[in-house]
Amino acid sequence: MNALLEHPAVQGGVAPFVVALIVAALLGRTRYAWLAIVAGYATQVALSTGISFTPLSASRKILLLCLLAPLVGIGVDALVSRARPAAYALAVVAGLAAAWVFLSVLSQREGAQMWLQGLGLVAFAAAMVASMVTLRDDGLRAGVAGLGLGLAAGIAALVSASIGFLLSGMSVAASAGALLLVWVVSGRPVAAGLLGTLSIGVMVALFAEGALMLAQMPWYAVALLLLVPLAVRLPVREDASTFMRALFLSVYALAAASVPIAAAWFAARATVS
Repeated sequence: MNALLEHPAVQGGVAPFVVALIVAALLGRTRYAWLAIVAGYATQVALSTGISFTPLSASRKILLLCLLAPLVGIGVDALVSRARPAAYALAVVAGLAAAWVFLSVLSQREGAQMWLQGLGLVAFAAAMVASMVTLRDDGLRAGVAGLGLGLAAGIAALVSASIGFLLSGMSVAASAGALLLVWVVSGRPVAAGLLGTLSIGVMVALFAEGALMLAQMPWYAVALLLLVPLAVRLPVREDASTFMRALFLSVYALAAASVPIAAAWFAARATVS
């Protein structure tokens, strides 16, 4: 059993999917079903490296923020009536938090390079969160975006020599897939709110930036991840079944996800040659 649980496919895919499926099935008619995303990710971390916050390295800061994001989303959803200003404020906070995560890495850079990379981290994280939170009222599109972003970030991280962020990205994709499966069966997608969209936005932004700062993912592959939440806005027939809408939206998301994956792959080939 231990050997099975140590397999990367189980840690990053099977176990997060099963845990997320259970959470989504139990909470499927409430907005708290979106806790399946963080439950799947936490399962992956527990199986691969264990959950720990000391010493507070960049990787552990990522874990901390990913676990805090859904709590912040729940709180803001409950307390703030004007969703749009709150959403954009959270995007700015997420950008600043991303700079904090990689502060120790940035401090090793010199002069303009440090400031340029720092501003890039802030801008990307803020843009990713902002693009996700605009999907907060459409659970199906937000879930498909989580699927596409998780796959794109995970596979691009693998190509960029980061197994850790591969597992993290795949856990988000697997968890989003579990949510989508529950909704296809029930035919009743649940709006993501800030709970779901903030969680996905923060997770994917930090995983991609981690692969950029701690591995070899090129900056333009990171930026191209923003195509996925744009792609799921493409039109589908709203009178179609949940399955058909999820299918077409998934095609859009996976097509967009292939772009940053291809960019990372070509960059890795150029490095090797």
